[in-house]
Amino acid sequence: MIIISLIGYTAAFCSTFALLPQVIKVWKTKETDQLSAGTFTMMFAGAILWLLYGLLREDIIIMLANGVALIFIGFISYIKLIYNKSS
Repeated sequence: MIIISLIGYTAAFCSTFALLPQVIKVWKTKETDQLSAGTFTMMFAGAILWLLYGLLREDIIIMLANGVALIFIGFISYIKLIYNKSS
């Protein structure tokens, strides 16, 4: 059972923090022209659904991972909305 939890924690960490380099780049440059609004909309919807699933299953790892992902996705989407001059 410990190995299953370890796999889950590792997967949650990798999936969640895969967005961190993009968050850092957007924070520094404020450039989001190359980022797809559709992709981030789908990622946002997926993270909300995963968070809901985690809440219903009372699974703290799913809740935490997707809560953090929502913060990252929300930040990138906000910067895109504010700084994207081509929309």
